[in-house]
Amino acid sequence: MIATAPGKLILTGEYAVLDGAPALVMAVDRRAVARRGAGPRAEGSPFLDAVAAELAARRGADDPAARAAREMIVDSSAFYEGGAKLGLGSSAAVSVAAAAAALAEAGPLDRAEVLAVAQAAHAATQAPLGAAGSGADVAAAVHGGLIVYEMGGRIERRAWPAGLAIVPFFTGQSAETPRLVAQVAAARAVRPASVNAALAAIAEASRAACAALAAPEELAAEALLAAFAIAGHAVEALSLMTGADLVPDSVGIAREELFRYGAAVKTTGAGGGDVAIAVAPARYGTDVARALIQVGCRPLGLALDETGVDTRPDAG
Repeated sequence: MIATAPGKLILTGEYAVLDGAPALVMAVDRRAVARRGAGPRAEGSPFLDAVAAELAARRGADDPAARAAREMIVDSSAFYEGGAKLGLGSSAAVSVAAAAAALAEAGPLDRAEVLAVAQAAHAATQAPLGAAGSGADVAAAVHGGLIVYEMGGRIERRAWPAGLAIVPFFTGQSAETPRLVAQVAAARAVRPASVNAALAAIAEASRAACAALAAPEELAAEALLAAFAIAGHAVEALSLMTGADLVPDSVGIAREELFRYGAAVKTTGAGGGDVAIAVAPARYGTDVARALIQVGCRPLGLALDETGVDTRPDAG
C-alpha cells in the first residue's frame, strides 16, 4: 500500500495551544508519501523508528502492521524548496503516512488509530528535543481541511470564508522549532507574568478567529481578518517578552507593504522563519502576491487540502 499525508499551517494559537487554547490549523497540499520497501529500510529517520516501536507496543512485534512499519520508507521532498525546509509539518506528515501505510497492510484503515499511533510516535521523538508539541500538526495530517484543534481531543472542521484570500509565503529562512520552544519556556520561568500575558493574548486572538469561522458568511471574513491582525501583534508581544526571535524582518516589511490592501500578516507555527501568511479581502489576492514578490518574499503555491491521510494500492 501507499499512504500519503498533507502538511499543515498553524494559523493561530501557536504556543498557547500547549496551555489548552484552541488552534486554527489548515492542512495544505504538500504530501509525504509512504510505502513498504523491499526489505528492512536503512536507518536514519527517528520518526519511522518511533512509528514502528509504537505499533509493536500496541499490536505486538509480529502483527502485520508492525512488520510493515519496520520496512517503511517515506518521501518528504515536497516539504523542501531549493534545499530549504519550509516548515509545513513534514515530521508529522511522515509519521501519519508511515502509520497509515503500515496499518493498511493489516486491514481497513481506521483514522482514529492512525491519529493515536502517529501522535504518540511523533511526541516520543520530539520530547527529548524539548518540543513534544500539541499534536495539532498530526491531527491536520490525518483529517485534512481547516480544523479547530484543542489538546485533549477536540477537532472540529471549519470552512474558509469565500471573501478572504490567504497567501502563504516563505520568510527566507528555516526555523528551529525546538530551540524557539525552549527559549519561550525558559523566559516564562524567569518572567512568568509578562510571558503569560502575551500567551493569553495569543489565546484570545485564536478564540476570536475560531469564533469568526462560525459566524454568518457576511460577517465571517471581516471578523477573521481582524482576529488575524490581533494574532500577529500578539506573537510580536511574545517575541518581545521572551527575547526569542519569533518574527523575521520579512514579516514586518510585508505587513507595511500590504497595509494598503487591508491585509493581516503574521507568522505561522513556532515562527522564527518558515512560512508566514498574508490574509486580505479576496479581491486583492493577486495584488498581495505581486506585492510580496516586489519586497523580496516568495509566495508559495499552497492550497487547502481537504482529504487528509489517504491510502491506495501500490501500483509500482
